[in-house]
Amino acid sequence: MATMTDERPQETAEHPSNLPIRYGDESSGEILGDIKISNEVVGTIASLAASDVEGIVGLVSKFSLGDMLGRKDTDRGVVVTIENTRVSVHVEVNVQYGVNIYDVCHRLQRKIKDSVEEMTGLVVDRVNVDVRGIVVPPRENKER
Repeated sequence: MATMTDERPQETAEHPSNLPIRYGDESSGEILGDIKISNEVVGTIASLAASDVEGIVGLVSKFSLGDMLGRKDTDRGVVVTIENTRVSVHVEVNVQYGVNIYDVCHRLQRKIKDSVEEMTGLVVDRVNVDVRGIVVPPRENKER
């Protein structure tokens, strides 16, 4: 389900596009070049951040061609939308049985927001979380 879109709004006088980001000191006339951050990069950052949150068992996604080819996509289960320098992230997750789902998802939102903003300089407006399942740990076999 890692649908990533690279659709960016058209630049207009009312809404100038901030992507690509110009790097350098424009006041001195020094521009070193453009910096473009793809949706896939932001999705990978979000996915890796999610793996650091205790209580999140994994991201959920639908079967893909990558599954058949044996690829492991690090951004599966994450949908990213970038408009100018503002980001929205949507993740679908499984949580561990017994955790407080609200608390775990709030920590997940904070972790993704902080990680994406710190690594990219973009502003994360929203982190939407869909809890798709609860994972019960396997029971230990008790021998009699």
